[in-house]
Amino acid sequence: MTYFHSLCGKVNLNARKDLYFHSPKLKIMPEEILNSKKVQQKISRIALEIIERNHGEERVVLVGIESTGFVLALQIAKILESFNGKKYDCVPVKIHKPAPLEIPIQTDIPDDGYKGVVIILVDDVQNSGRTMAYALRHFLQFPVKAIQTCILVDRRHNSFPVRADYVGLSLSTTLKEHVNVSVNNGNFSVTLA
Repeated sequence: MTYFHSLCGKVNLNARKDLYFHSPKLKIMPEEILNSKKVQQKISRIALEIIERNHGEERVVLVGIESTGFVLALQIAKILESFNGKKYDCVPVKIHKPAPLEIPIQTDIPDDGYKGVVIILVDDVQNSGRTMAYALRHFLQFPVKAIQTCILVDRRHNSFPVRADYVGLSLSTTLKEHVNVSVNNGNFSVTLA
């Protein structure tokens, strides 16, 4: 539901569409979809799925798309290590989102460090799948064992053939709505505006 906070209190805009359409200056307040506790539950569930799917794998590397995707990857790695005591590498990947083909993608993994590795690409929100598609393109040039994808919020507006292997929340939204994942002192929250 979308709410507007006014001097009179909280107004449900979904129930009062007349307020929205007749008030062009009306500003819609972001609605919290997931609070910190719920995000932690989603991350823990994702971590368990990663352990189940990659049982027996020698090396699993979490690659987080900067900036929030990398912070999310660090959180997932921390939970993975607490569940099974195994060390997980976690590295950032830098993608110039406005022009991903013009500026090369950067990671901290040396070119000879990919052989036989399971890579899990992590991002906070998947809108069209474009960013994940370009990240996949980069890692496909190396002899990895497998590439998996992990998304905290999947908006299901895919324009590219990228499907997430691990999803915290699938959310049906309009193209005009914006999903924001914010991190404050290691605590995540997800809002819809």
